[in-house]
Amino acid sequence: MSLSEYQLFCAIAEQRNMKRAAEQLHITPSAATHAMNALEKSLGFPLLIRDRGGITLTVQGELLLPHFRAVLLEEEKLQEEISQINGLEKGCVRIGALNSICTNWLPGILNSFSRKYPNIEVRVYQGGYQEIEDQLLDSLLDIGFVSLPTSERFNTITLLHDRLYCIAPLDFKPQKPSYVTPEDLRDIPLIQAQRGYDRNIQDIIEENQLVLGQQHTIALESAAIALVEGGMGCSILPEMVLKRHPGKYQVFPLLNSKDRTIALAVLKGKKVSLASEKMIQEIRAQIEENSTKQ
Repeated sequence: MSLSEYQLFCAIAEQRNMKRAAEQLHITPSAATHAMNALEKSLGFPLLIRDRGGITLTVQGELLLPHFRAVLLEEEKLQEEISQINGLEKGCVRIGALNSICTNWLPGILNSFSRKYPNIEVRVYQGGYQEIEDQLLDSLLDIGFVSLPTSERFNTITLLHDRLYCIAPLDFKPQKPSYVTPEDLRDIPLIQAQRGYDRNIQDIIEENQLVLGQQHTIALESAAIALVEGGMGCSILPEMVLKRHPGKYQVFPLLNSKDRTIALAVLKGKKVSLASEKMIQEIRAQIEENSTKQ
């Protein structure tokens, strides 16, 4: 058994596809298949169930997966410690980010970070709030962008208070021209992207007994904006998203609106790697610099 076999198994467990896992590790699918067969033979039991629908883990595979991940994580830490002793800056940092963070913040952050630390590998995983929190808890991510409040199992650093607004079709007329009330939204469906649907928006909807449009299941805020432009309903979105997606829609403040509070999260009790510490420092510096420019 080798670290490369552990890495391959973890990649397969994540991708649920042998070809994609092989591509991720820059090996051929046949080499990946051979390596997995060798690992299963050395263990004495199967780890994978292969069928037309893809790949799933056996019971034994599910039991061993967190142990393989722990071994790989310790290997990363060991290599970082060795690099630090040698005066080098190496390592890998895995970041979970929302779509709005990926489009607004990460390009500048990653550009600056790669210039300062060219030997640190950065892996970005785009997902929704719940996905990011789950992956942090499973140690699949080192750092995650989250919306507060979040789980007490995380240490968090507040980055930004992002105002929430209601966007509506051009022919929409609220009772008050300067803002939208819950009564204005009673008879019109709300279109919310699943990956941008945070607890603050959920609270607004539940507290005011608003109705989510069930006929559209969409993932990204950009799709919600397009449907609003088409007259299909209204949506509640953060200011950061709207700045990136101007369009043919009206924007209204919400009566008694809550802000979305964006924060960085790391798992409590887990040692933060040197690479992650440097990334956290870079993110905070970039956000502070951008806020002073605005």
